[in-house]
Parts: sequence; structure tokens; C-alpha cells
Amino acid sequence: MLKLLRLDYLKVKNYRPFWVLNILYMFLVVSVPISLLEFLKWLKMKGAEFEGFDPMKIPILFFPDIWQNITYFYTLPIFLIFLGIVVIITISNEFSYKTVRQNIIDGLDRTDFIKSKLLMIGVLALASTLVVFVTCLISGLIYTPDLDMGDVFNGMEFIFAYFLYVILYLVLAFLLTVYLRRSALTIFLLMLYRPIEGVLIAIATKYDVDFITDYLPLQAASRMIEVPFPRYWFQEITDYVPLVPTLVVCAYIVLFVYLISLRLKKSDL
Repeated sequence: MLKLLRLDYLKVKNYRPFWVLNILYMFLVVSVPISLLEFLKWLKMKGAEFEGFDPMKIPILFFPDIWQNITYFYTLPIFLIFLGIVVIITISNEFSYKTVRQNIIDGLDRTDFIKSKLLMIGVLALASTLVVFVTCLISGLIYTPDLDMGDVFNGMEFIFAYFLYVILYLVLAFLLTVYLRRSALTIFLLMLYRPIEGVLIAIATKYDVDFITDYLPLQAASRMIEVPFPRYWFQEITDYVPLVPTLVVCAYIVLFVYLISLRLKKSDL
């Protein structure tokens, strides 16, 4: 495993787009709590009080709400597309420059190639999750009044849900790349994928079969971390990570890996 990780690291060590995209993603992650706070300050400055309620007192960045609030933001396509592009360009370059073929000539097999890319995805997802965890933890500790340590750990399961979401998204990017092998087209299709699911949801709703849309890949993933903000105008939300969507996401990850393996074992590299 370490040999495969080292091999992949050597391939991206001097590849500037890889590092630029990752740094941009990390910058966006860190900027979210600051941006939210500045937005609330702006609302207050403009006199946007809700029936006399100070918007600065909305507990968006307070424990335990922050775990769901911030991880929901981080699963939006505007954030994840950076990691998706990293995976796409890294893997498509393997095909474009025949690196994967040379690796096989040098002694690796196709399974090793798949393992190496899954390890890369795991490292990216783990690093991203760690940054999200630290950002949420520090922001919550700074902004939560009357801090109770019990609240700090309440809701932390959303970090695990975020990790699964990222794994699913990046494995989907891997799947699209091995079938299309053109980075620009794959990036375009990945950006369109969530809107495509939205169209399918609209069609299913029209014909009263919308229950099946809960089992679409990214729709199932989004149900792990549902929109949290309606609770601030006293609407009921799912403030925990449901089991069924989590299992569906895990099943899709396994399915995508199987389809990747099937494609690479039968294709000409």
C-alpha cells in the first residue's frame, strides 16, 4: 500500500494544478465560517432584524448546530468540484501520457492501478475531512457562548457523513474518467451530474414516483446531511444522519468500484 501511495505521490509532486486546486479548496473551506459571520454582521448593519431578533444570535456557528450547518455547505458542488477535478485530471493524465501502461510493463497490474487511485481518493477525502473537522471545531469553540463540552461532541457524526459524501463523489469522478478518458468532457459531465439528478427528480415527482429518487447516488448522499437552516424559522428538520441513505451511499461506492474494475480489466490501456 505504501509503495502505491509513494508512486502516486511521485506522479503529482511537481504537478502544479494538483496543488493549486487543493489549496484553493482548503482556502474555501476555511473561509466559510468567516463568510457566514460577516454575512450575519451585514444583515445586522442593514437593520435586518427578525421581529426584533438580532441575526448575530442565530446559532449557525454554535455547537452543536455547526457540525450539520457547515458540513452541509461543504457538500455543495461549488466546493466538491475542486476535489473532483483533481481526481479527473490526475487519472486522465495516466491515460493521456500512457503512464498506466508503463507501470504495468514495469510490474504493476491493473488491480494495483485501481488500488492506487482509490488510495489517492481516500487520502484526499481524509485530508479534506480533517480540515473540515478542525475548521468546525475551532469556529465552534470561538463563537459558541456558554460553551458546554457535551455540545461539542453532539452532532459530530456529520463529519463521518461528509467523509462518505466525498468518497462517493470522488469515486463517481473516477468512474466517469475511466469510461470517458477525456478530462474536459468528464469535468463537464461531473458538473452537470447534480442538475441531471434534479431533472430526474422533477420527472419522477410529476409521475408520483418520487420515492425512487431517494436512491439516486448524490440525492442519497444529500439525505445524510439535509438542509439545516429551516430549523431557525421553527420548521422540523432531520438533525441526525439517517441510516438508510448512509447504507445506500456505501452500496453505490462498492458498485462504482466494481464498474471501474470491470472497465479497466477489459479495456486496452
